[in-house]
Amino acid sequence: MTREKKYFNVSQIVFWALIALLIILFIVKSDWGLFDEGRFARNYITNDSINKIAIEEETDKIDGPDTALIKRTWQWKSFDGKTYSFRFSIPKQEYESSKMTRLKSRPDHSCWNAMFEHDKKGLKIMVDAYKNIIKEYQLDYMQAMQMVVSSAQNFDYTYITINQQPCRDIEDNNGNKPSTDCKPKPYPHSCCDNVAPFAVYSPIEYAVNGAGDCDTKSLFAMTILKCLNMGFDAEMLFGEVEAGHHAMLGICVPNPPYRTLYANDLRTGKRYYAWECTQRSDNAELGAPVWRIFKNWRVHPIR
Repeated sequence: MTREKKYFNVSQIVFWALIALLIILFIVKSDWGLFDEGRFARNYITNDSINKIAIEEETDKIDGPDTALIKRTWQWKSFDGKTYSFRFSIPKQEYESSKMTRLKSRPDHSCWNAMFEHDKKGLKIMVDAYKNIIKEYQLDYMQAMQMVVSSAQNFDYTYITINQQPCRDIEDNNGNKPSTDCKPKPYPHSCCDNVAPFAVYSPIEYAVNGAGDCDTKSLFAMTILKCLNMGFDAEMLFGEVEAGHHAMLGICVPNPPYRTLYANDLRTGKRYYAWECTQRSDNAELGAPVWRIFKNWRVHPIR
């Protein structure tokens, strides 16, 4: 074969290869149902960003205690006057595991650490819902913190007791007694009896049931703030007020709205301003002087 013929054959091969490539590209870009670019993009986003929804739909079809989901809707008004809401689900297995972690904890402040460490995983869907609100409303650092804490304050106060302090012994100066059905209610509130070992519910239990007093609400708010990974420096505080022993959320932040109530972390030198989580009024801002007596307060770090 001559050099001219060989060159001609190669040229033909290249020519027809280019033609074939152009035809393939034309088909791919055409809307013939062979390749839907928009559908591909939607499927990719669904699988990458909100696969929790697909998992929820799948597990709903499966019966059994290990796959059941507890679904809840939260709606509340924050300090900025906006009303926020979201839906979330928690596997029943995670709920029961959280309860067992509480029951196995020591009857002292260390139980806060155990419940925080256990519940982080089970609250992920809820934490993602908070993140979506922060992104949707473009909340800044302080607004995001207020939004989270106001959600923890939203449910009516519930007395949480242990065996030594049963609900039947609780009453105000006028003889009013709380309900004993352990469901959040307006004053004179409701009461949950025999909550061992330290009269506090775990964050997951609070998310599901809404029943909580000072340390339950504060622990929930602190857990969410830490899990958001936005740099919130939040810890648990405990001490005494005119009503007796009390717990509050502690926030280390410069220039809070109020600077009246705080506790110093003796190990780090940080000042944590007290945030009352049992009230829903506008006065329950960070560091607000909601108590006349505030003594012997300490920081209990949650790591």
